[in-house]
Formats: sequence, C-alpha cells, structure tokens
Amino acid sequence: MRKVIFYSNLLMLILLFSVESAFAQNLLNQPESVTWDHINEQWLVSNYATGEIVAVDTTGEQSFFSELLSSTVGLKVHGDKLYAAAIDCLAIFDLVSGYIEGLINIPEAILLNDLDFDSQGNLFVSDFEGNKIYKINTELHSYELFIDYGVFSPNGLIFDEEFNRMIVCGHNNSVSVIHSFDVSTAETELLLYPTIYSLDGLARDLQGSIYVSSWYTDAVYKFDGNNINNNYEIAASGFINPADIFINSTNNILAVPNFSGNSLSFVQLEMPVNIQDNAMLPITSELSNYPNPFNPETIISFGLKEDSFVLLQIYNLKGQLVKTLLDENVLAGYHEILWNGTDSNVEQVASGLYLYRMTTEDYSQIKKMLFLK
Repeated sequence: MRKVIFYSNLLMLILLFSVESAFAQNLLNQPESVTWDHINEQWLVSNYATGEIVAVDTTGEQSFFSELLSSTVGLKVHGDKLYAAAIDCLAIFDLVSGYIEGLINIPEAILLNDLDFDSQGNLFVSDFEGNKIYKINTELHSYELFIDYGVFSPNGLIFDEEFNRMIVCGHNNSVSVIHSFDVSTAETELLLYPTIYSLDGLARDLQGSIYVSSWYTDAVYKFDGNNINNNYEIAASGFINPADIFINSTNNILAVPNFSGNSLSFVQLEMPVNIQDNAMLPITSELSNYPNPFNPETIISFGLKEDSFVLLQIYNLKGQLVKTLLDENVLAGYHEILWNGTDSNVEQVASGLYLYRMTTEDYSQIKKMLFLK
C-alpha cells in the first residue's frame, strides 16, 4: 500500500485503502476519472489507455462495467444514467442494465475531458486539447459550441449552483488558471492564477469546500468553500498524477485516480457536524423511502419500538438544511411521512441527490434519495 500524507489542521480522518495491483487482477490502465454509482453501490473508473469503465466495489474488487469505448476520460452519474466522455463522443449508459442508451458524436472535438450538469439538466463538457466548452442537450442528443477559449485548455469542471456558474481549472500554456463561466450567458470570470501547477480535477465536499488535484505536486488541495483564492492548503498528497477526483456525497470519501500509478486511492474526509451518525436506535423497521428515485414526491418510513422524540430533516449535498418534516414526540409503531420535494419556503427543490436524517435524543441515521425531474 502506498502512503498518503494528511494534514491534521484540515480535520481529515484516515486513508481507507488504495486499490492497486495487489489484487489478483488489476483492471485499471491510466485511470482518468472516478465517480460513485449510487444505484449499484460501487465506484466507476475510466481507463484512458484502453477505454474500459471499471467497477470497483466497496471491498476493492474490480470488474468491467463496460468495454465498448476507447480512451474513456470524464465520467458523471446523473439520475440513473452514467455519462462518459470518450475523445470525440459522449456515451450514455443505463446504470441498471449497463447498456449504452445513446451516443452523441462531436466530430470537431479533440479530447473531451471532464463534464458536469447545471441545475437545468444541461451537460457541459470540456475539450482539453480543442480549448473549448460544449453544451449538450442529453434529451435531444444535440450539442452546441458554448465557449471557444483560443489558448486556454479547460480541464476539470464543477457546477456552482449558488452563482449559476461552472468553475473550470486548466492552463494557458504553462500558467495554471481557475476561472468560471455563467451557464446561461457564457460570460467568464477569472478567479485565480494559483501557484500550483498542472491542475486536473475538481470536487466539492459536504461542507461546500472545493478541492483540486495537481500533477505537479501529486497532491489534492482544499479551498474554503467557494472562496477560490490563495488561501488553499493541502488535503492529501503522495499520489501518482492525481486526475479527475470525486467526493462521495453520502459519506464524504475523496476518491483519487492515480493516472500513472494504475490505482485508485480513497481518503475519508470529516463529516459535517450536523449530519454525523451516532449510536444505533432499537427500531422495528429501517429508515427508508419509496419510491427512490422519485418525482414529484416520496414517502419516508420508519418504525419505533417505543415512544420517542423524532427530528426528521432533509439536507442538500452541501450539508444545508432544506426542510424539517418532523420535530415532535412520536408514538411507538410504524410511521410514513410524505415529502413533496419542496423546501421550507414551499418552493420546488432542484433535481439531484438529497440526504434525509432521523434523529432522537441518542440516535441519528442518514439515508440518501434521488429527486429526478
């Protein structure tokens, strides 16, 4: 196992494990991107060298999710679909069946790289060698050139819903740049010329902080929330060309593909205080919701062995409270609570993953659910 170095002032926890060739068969070959498959409870990793998409379960066991593409780069799970960028095309996979449901060709693209959705369901893809950003309508299987940078090479992408912008890292020749563009107007804004180089991937943790990976230092850096400035610090290091990183929104685990190490490393980040688990409560039935994914509403159910005070709340992936469904004493027995997909202001929430948490005096449990529009 390769050591990953931590810095205690970031309140990180421990390295879980690194998936490397220590396993009987290592299928990773220049792993470029990683994402979490919430349907099958596994990691999905793209192989740039040979094109396969590799599934890695929670024990580190590997298998092929797909062997149909060549030089696969960026991966993004959205709803029950996996979107994969492969040089000059975008493949859409059904996560349940594993079949390709669509293929969007962009023949003028040179190297499609990272990708992310905005709040309206539009998909944006960076063309690292073509110095462009494409906007894709995944329903119509159509695309348009959204930004032509000229000399700037865009790499990692992450959507910032608060400001309706996409944050991008990349470089102008040898100079690293992090900037943003408005997903409605394409207007760009310079955020930072960082003193770290060879930036690759971007990710956001449950507390809203943004992370960026660097090949130059083989490290992942952490900014404070959306404050992209020179007040960043090392989150973890000791990687081998860390590529498109990803943070699992249910447990705050940072996954790092080691492009030149043919391996995948995991770092446990600290969970936000307001959504940490405590001891187990004796219950008659597990906290759950149905349907999941849902639209427009879902029923959250649980069972209590005895009367208890119950606080049932919905959180978004930034750890922010969306709505309180229960805040009262509840009788023993089975209970069902309807959530209609609205926030505390009775406004419809955006599509995406949400966390729901049930808390009593000595217990807390968190589950996830997916709202699809």
